[in-house]
Amino acid sequence: MADFKRGLGAARKGGEYGLRRGMGNSGPNRGPCSHFRKYGTCRFGSACRFSHDLGSSEHQDHGSAKRDSRADETPEEHRARASYNSWRSLIRRLPQANDLYAMQSLWDGALDILNSDDRDWKQTLPKDLDNDDEYHGRNHIQALLSKRAQAGQYDRLIEISRSFLLVMTHSAMVDCLSVDTYVGSLYSFMSGANGTRAIPFFQHLCEILVATRAETVQTIPLVRLDSTLIALSTALSELIRREARARYNEDLPNLINSLETAAQLITEEPTVTSNIIISRTRDLRAVITRACGLLSDVEFEEHSTSVLRSTYPRDIVMPGERHDNDKADITKINIFPTRAEIMSDAREFLPSTDPDQPHFLTSKPERHIDTYFRLLRHDTFGKLKDALGSLMKNIISDPNQLTNPRLEFGDTRTYTYSNAFVSYLMLNSRGGLQARISFLEPYSIRRGSTVDRRKWWEESRRLGEGVLLSFIWIQDSTVQHLFFTVAERSIETRNDDSLTHNDNTATVTTKLATQDQPAVEALLDLSRQKIRGVLLEFPHVLPATFVPVLENLQNMQRLSRLPFREWILPDRVDGPPGVKLDVPPPLYARHAGFAFPLASILNPGASTMSLHPSSSGNDPFLVAELEAKTELDHGQCVALVAALTREFAFIQGPPGTGKSYLGVKLMKVLLDVKRRAHLGPIVVVCYTNHALDQFLEHLINTGIPKIIRVGGQSRSELLENHNLRNITQTEAKSKHERWQAATAYQKLDEYEARSKRILGRLHSIQKRVEWKYFERHIARNYSRIHAQFNPVDGDGYTLVGRHPFDIWVAGGALDDRFVAQLGTASTTLGSASIIQKAVRNVQSLSYAERRMLIELWTQELQRDAAEEFFEIIKDAEATQRCLTNVHEEVNRRVLQNADVIGLTTSGLAKNISTLQHVRSKVVICEEAGEVTEPHIISALLPTVEHLIQIGDHQQLRPSINNFHDLSLESDQGILYQLDRSQFERLSVGERGRPSMPVAQLNVQRRMRPDISTLIRETIYDKLIDHPSTAQLPDVVGMRKNVFWLDHENMEDEKQAEIHHKKSKSNDLGSRDAMRNDFEIVLSERDQDALIKDGFTAQDPSEDQAAVEQDNKRKPLEKKKLSDLLRVATVDNFQGEEAKIIIVSLVRSNKDRKVGFLKTTNRINVLLSRAQHGMSNSQTTLLSLALKVVAGKPVWTASQIADTDVRRDVIPKLCMRFSNANSPANADISLAIILARSQPVARIAEDAWSR
Repeated sequence: MADFKRGLGAARKGGEYGLRRGMGNSGPNRGPCSHFRKYGTCRFGSACRFSHDLGSSEHQDHGSAKRDSRADETPEEHRARASYNSWRSLIRRLPQANDLYAMQSLWDGALDILNSDDRDWKQTLPKDLDNDDEYHGRNHIQALLSKRAQAGQYDRLIEISRSFLLVMTHSAMVDCLSVDTYVGSLYSFMSGANGTRAIPFFQHLCEILVATRAETVQTIPLVRLDSTLIALSTALSELIRREARARYNEDLPNLINSLETAAQLITEEPTVTSNIIISRTRDLRAVITRACGLLSDVEFEEHSTSVLRSTYPRDIVMPGERHDNDKADITKINIFPTRAEIMSDAREFLPSTDPDQPHFLTSKPERHIDTYFRLLRHDTFGKLKDALGSLMKNIISDPNQLTNPRLEFGDTRTYTYSNAFVSYLMLNSRGGLQARISFLEPYSIRRGSTVDRRKWWEESRRLGEGVLLSFIWIQDSTVQHLFFTVAERSIETRNDDSLTHNDNTATVTTKLATQDQPAVEALLDLSRQKIRGVLLEFPHVLPATFVPVLENLQNMQRLSRLPFREWILPDRVDGPPGVKLDVPPPLYARHAGFAFPLASILNPGASTMSLHPSSSGNDPFLVAELEAKTELDHGQCVALVAALTREFAFIQGPPGTGKSYLGVKLMKVLLDVKRRAHLGPIVVVCYTNHALDQFLEHLINTGIPKIIRVGGQSRSELLENHNLRNITQTEAKSKHERWQAATAYQKLDEYEARSKRILGRLHSIQKRVEWKYFERHIARNYSRIHAQFNPVDGDGYTLVGRHPFDIWVAGGALDDRFVAQLGTASTTLGSASIIQKAVRNVQSLSYAERRMLIELWTQELQRDAAEEFFEIIKDAEATQRCLTNVHEEVNRRVLQNADVIGLTTSGLAKNISTLQHVRSKVVICEEAGEVTEPHIISALLPTVEHLIQIGDHQQLRPSINNFHDLSLESDQGILYQLDRSQFERLSVGERGRPSMPVAQLNVQRRMRPDISTLIRETIYDKLIDHPSTAQLPDVVGMRKNVFWLDHENMEDEKQAEIHHKKSKSNDLGSRDAMRNDFEIVLSERDQDALIKDGFTAQDPSEDQAAVEQDNKRKPLEKKKLSDLLRVATVDNFQGEEAKIIIVSLVRSNKDRKVGFLKTTNRINVLLSRAQHGMSNSQTTLLSLALKVVAGKPVWTASQIADTDVRRDVIPKLCMRFSNANSPANADISLAIILARSQPVARIAEDAWSR
């Protein structure tokens, strides 16, 4: 173990030296290093405790070692090796002209290997095909692409081409991340210059496919013609995606037309093949149009827009020229704001989501993606840019602001760390370019003990990994700025990069948010000059949650890719309102004879039943049969049919109607056809971790075991063994992947060692002017000056003592004459003149001129070193991407073999690059009403054919950061409506356009009828109570199950004056919450009653008087009764339920403001959280402390009257004396009784006024 530790340390310190081939311990008692024997390298180098001597007597025969390893092969592995070696012998030989048999054998053999189960050989194949040094795979590709068939020879070329195209589009090629480099190289070769090699061949293949179909005698089955055509379209799409230059090929439009024509002629009627080809040709045309840069001629329509918007037509606005990051093409926009963008006073270009407002793009999909990219980016950075720009401008006028520890940032939650500087810069072989930034400890802990400081950092959770940082400093009288993210946070005192290592200084490890050359050079300057500045932390801005979404939108825009565009962006229609879209079945279900088997959801003993894709939920006989044979109610049956028979399906689930239950049944049906329809894993996306965990637990409990949960925020013990992180730990890498990883680690260690030398040179040049640092630069760029510093004279004698350069640099003492001379020289002589003078005689330069020349050389050296350093950074990034692909390929394989993949919308964003290579045809989005449209668009994986959204747009809307600018509830945000989900937009519909058909669940099982009536009569007029809800017993201890307490006690008027915007950038702790002390007292009486009944709210040793001082606690503060009492806001309680709900509405004021309850969405959630429990053994109570604001009633007077409103009195029922009734000013025993039998949930208003 000690040897291993020493080896590890030596490997870390030795860098490139520890990886040199042939080094290592070769002692006779050392066993062979298996890693070195396999790959020829070892990370531990000479410190390795195993032998690297392959020539020793014990291991002199390397071939024998291979034979020994082969002896352990299974018969299947032996056959796979023999088969691959046989195929490899074909690509060892150059292709022969007209040898069609060898050509057919090569590509048939390659297809067999890719279809086999041996992962190693499947990954070796693309590597060998791309290997020009040993094999001739590229020559064989060129030979086929140059082939042209004459009449009568079409069949053979079609068969060869089919095998070739199936190889090039095989999942093991295009989806395997670890071989993507080789596959990309093969596609680049296949394309040729601007597509000149592939496109003519594809054109010829289209022509002979059509000619073959037209022949009287069909020699090739139609199914093989279909598969050839699909493979051709797939290969063309992949080539266009990978090779941007091929998009400009002049013959590409003709090829796309030929492809579409071939699909129409080969298939006699619309089929799956024709639908696939039509869809792909549409996408390809969009890519060509975009590549040609065609913008729109805007046409103004005289139709009005959505009922929520103004119909006044606005002028078209073009992005560009506001600043350096204001681009018309979103693919060229930097995700993070640039300095010029932050400092710009120009209004940001934000296009409206109203499709009838003008836009500079004609393509509807491109316009849609462009719009939501800009809105999501503004939602993330809009307020932050304003705050940073204001600060930087203030620093220009007052540089002392840099040291101000209490900078103001308005509504943007920010922590400030003053006197910050880059203390250490490094290229870490594992973490990439990293900078340690040190700063003064916050004042409140600066004089505290180490233990206190550690505790403070631990509890504050500041500077968490992944959080966005901003560093601002002044350089050359200019305020500069860089974005960072936290790479590593340590509070261990013994670590020198820790937040607690130094009494006054804290250090955190960071990474540049954008690693372009200007940012890297600026970082080098910060490190070299130790420039001081201010470090800002934005604790609620996590780039990992939005950068992948924005980058994915950019990628979709590059390819003009928007699946289901005809449903997401419906065309205008003439006629009366209320028209619904006619959505066809999913593509995989359109094959002849396809049907969904329903055996897995039928009741025991029920007769066999299946569902044809053309079925309709409006068929009363079908729905009645399904309702009779399953446990689904009528609304669930209709929704099941709709979800399965529409490729783009919406299901609305009002509170308590069993959305999750239906989702489980739906999942069972889909899994029954998974293998037959090649669905791949079914992706389940939820907005919250809680909802995702619940849904996946239901699936496991119903017998679906192959479930993978992505993300580390799950609190479910049942899902622990289903987490992707845990599963991949047991998944072995292939031999090829292990070789790739070892090679990548070797390169990264070499880059790390080279970067250290460059950084050392940079810092040394800054400190000391010595010949060894300047010699190479002067010799390369100033050879005639270099010759004058030669220590060997013309007679061959070597100068003894100091080097001539060092003597020349010294020049003389720095006195007043020198200062004057320097000033004169610096104004009268430029660098070019000094260089010319030095070329003639370097000794003739004055001291000032020498210093100026040295300064010039120093700047050139620093510039060259910075450029070299940046190139190393780029190479290291490329290598790190390859290494990441190797690791992500393991994740992809695990995910591809799952039945169900579950993740949140944030988890999908973080893993989008891997998920895009998982061939999944079905995506189910739960809580779709809470998901913003950009996230839904991003969830449309490239292979998706079926999207099912389950949600309720009449409950809470998506949460956004910038309420003022982008919310449909604000005056300014009405044009943008970023918090309007796609589910709501298409369910409600836009004026003049058809809406999406929505299947609504209509039977609720959660609330007793006197609770459900509150939302039925106001929101869900078709909602039906299940008979079981009428059987719920009355609430113990209360005369009324639903009670409204009306009072006239006013809220805190000071807080009411503050306008609180809904912003995730500020947490609840930073808001000034609305407060009503009367309701606080009521809730505390509940609490006190619980305490008297034996439940402790604090440690018994605490002083009771101190706990209850002033009888004015924090509003609805969570106590240690958390096992019995839950305190939550309305917005945080969506999707959850509780046995007992006590609502404090807080708002009671003379201005008649109801706050955020003016929206029915929150009222709906507030009124529908009380549950009865699946066992039907618990009771339900909704006790509402309601202030009816005169002139603005939340519910109608009749509804309130029906619930027997009482002023200042709570009608309680004593269980000992059933006729007893006590006033509200006595201790409330309600909580005492309820606390004994069931948990309590209390919802508080989220505290914003409008």
